Parts: sequence; structure tokens; C-alpha cells
Amino acid sequence: MAAWELQGYLNLSLNNLTLQKGQETLNEHQLIKEYFSDVGSAYLAEQGIKVPIGDDAAIISLPREKESVISVDTSISGVHFLETMEPSDIAYRSVSVALSDLAACGATPAWFTLAISIKEYDLKWLSDFKQGLKDISNEFKIPLIGGDTTKGHLSITIQVGGYIDPGKTLTRKGANVGDLIYITGYIGEAMAELDQLKLGKSSSSNKNRYLRPKIRFGVAERLLGIASSAIDISDGVFQDLDHLCKESKVGAEIFLKKIPTFLSKALSVKEINRGDDYEILFTSAESNKGKINDIAREENLSICEVGLIKKGSKVEIISAEGKLVETPSGYQHF
Repeated sequence: MAAWELQGYLNLSLNNLTLQKGQETLNEHQLIKEYFSDVGSAYLAEQGIKVPIGDDAAIISLPREKESVISVDTSISGVHFLETMEPSDIAYRSVSVALSDLAACGATPAWFTLAISIKEYDLKWLSDFKQGLKDISNEFKIPLIGGDTTKGHLSITIQVGGYIDPGKTLTRKGANVGDLIYITGYIGEAMAELDQLKLGKSSSSNKNRYLRPKIRFGVAERLLGIASSAIDISDGVFQDLDHLCKESKVGAEIFLKKIPTFLSKALSVKEINRGDDYEILFTSAESNKGKINDIAREENLSICEVGLIKKGSKVEIISAEGKLVETPSGYQHF
């Protein structure tokens, strides 16, 4: 859905359910207004949103000479985030991992929608959740323009929309034999921080790469016309490279010693392939090396060459000793 259907919002089992707030009662219409309708409202006009939350559907005015890029991601409690996480971090993470797909396409983000299932009314939880939505809305200047809410196990579906010049979108299909393979940032940091969270060790959410992934829009937009293909690293480096190779109908070899990790020590193949990095893996002609180095320097971000696109259909992992390493499985949804 593109906008909230007011009559169905938070229909948790009672047709006339209300909540106490001080001496007042909050019905479902008031809850929409208080917790969702103003998230990113300051950016509605600049993002071309003519009708936002409050009607049966949102109306978006597509910028002239732009193409629309849309993606959707679902995050489920206990699967994609810990139940013990702060609501603000749950909200931020759920939106950011969806935005990562737009970044991989080189698109500029413009808006998002929220479909959420929750077990019960909890005004404190909703207030904290709203703060996370506002944090990422303000970071990227994108408004929440609609959604849907139901009763059930905590599940959050985010749809994101953005824009790009016609024909410029980065996809998984453009890799060419002889292209070099690059990775932005560092691999493994988010999963290491998740391991610490599971042990009850907290860290600043603003710096934690698992709680609040850093999405690489600045780099991605500068890769337009330079990268031949791209994909965000969500399910694991080797697994996502394999997705890209299958779509481009090519093979690849990737060198373990070149993969940038956040630790001084090398990570195992399995650790590298755990996923949740939300970095960008992309390919580019060797002639673009200088341009890519300039982007890395100007964006103050590591961009490492890690492999080569070649003929065939397999992703070959090469150890530091020059031997083939068995490809491990990355994150599996089923």
C-alpha cells in the first residue's frame, strides 16, 4: 500500500479500541497523526509528494526527466533484528537496509512507506520507534508517505523510492569480462557487533554498524558512468557476487587477502560471508582505476580492488597461497 487506510490502522482486535494518554483517549486516527504522519513532513514538497499520509493512497509527482527506482524489504523480529534492541534502532535499521538497495542502483532516495505488525499497543515503544524513523528521515531528507499496520508478531516492511537519470541505473547485469571487482568499506564489522549484542554488551547505536548501517549514497551516485554493475552486500560477499555474476552471465575470481576487513587479522571465509555489511560490491573497467581512487579519497572511504570478472559461470575464491577455497553458504532466507 502507498498510504494508510485509516479505518484499518492498528485494528488489534477491538473495533473501537482507545488508549489513555493523561486524561485523554487516543483512537487510531489520533495515533496516526501523533506517531507517523509528521515523520519527514518537512521534505514532502521537495520530494514531490502531493498527497501523503491521511488518504487512501499517496500521490507522487515524478521529477521531470527522471526514472523511478523502487525496492522493498521485510525485517522480522528474531530473524533480522534482536527483540532486545531499542525501538529507535529497530526503526532505523529497518529503513536503512531497504535504502541500501537504492544505493546499489545509484539512485537518490526520495520517500519511504512502512507496513508494521505489532503485538500490542505500547505508547512508549511507539514513541521510541518514531524517533528512529525521524533519525533516518532527517539524515536523508525523505518523508514517510504511508503504509499499513496490523496485529501480529513484530514485522516491519519498508518500501523505498528514489530517482535517477534515465538509463543510468546500476544493475547486476552489466559486468564485463576483464572488469575489476571492488568493495566499499570494511567487511565483518556489523556481524562482530551483533555477536557482542547477543552477549549483552551494548555500544553506541550511532556508531554500531549492525544497529545503524551506514548506507553509501555518496559513493554510489559518483559511480554512475564508472561502475558497470553493482550489488549491496546483504547476504554475504561471495553469495552476493555470485548473484551479480549469474545476472551478468560471467564468472569471477576473488582474492581473500584483498578483501578489506575491520580487524587487523584475517577473517575466515565463513566470517567474510556472513552478510549484513550493506557495503557496495561493484565492477568497473581497469581504465577507471584512477577515478575510483579519487572517489575513495574525496569520500574518505576505503574502496578496495578484490578480484576480476572472467569468462565462465563460477565464483572462485583464491587463498593467500593461491589455492582455490570452497565457497561457503551465505545467509539463507529458507
